[in-house]
Amino acid sequence: MTSKAYKDGYDRIDWSELKPQRRWRHWAKAKRASNFPCPRIVRPFSEPVQSMADGKFYDDPAALRATYKAANNPQGVDYAEVGNEDITKFEAPKVDRKARRDAIERAIEDVNNGRVPPVMDKLPA
Repeated sequence: MTSKAYKDGYDRIDWSELKPQRRWRHWAKAKRASNFPCPRIVRPFSEPVQSMADGKFYDDPAALRATYKAANNPQGVDYAEVGNEDITKFEAPKVDRKARRDAIERAIEDVNNGRVPPVMDKLPA
């Protein structure tokens, strides 16, 4: 049930001024950075990457990772790819504050008593 005042007010609205809104669609094409008529090419590496296991250069990440397996490298050793660790299991290292303070105090005492490495003797004053 709507009131008579609502119906009267609704009928007074000028609908001719309203324009349809353009809605953004996630499938809309993004603007191109250039005018070249070619598809966008996404390469996994911007330049070839050298494998630390066999010394060869690779363009394909799968081929690079294959060299880290014992069967595919000359050393016959399984290597771990650094950077793919699960960070949820990370634990901050435990620090012994007293041992650190004692080491700093010993170093300061050595410098004050003239016990410095020979490299420091050559520094200008």
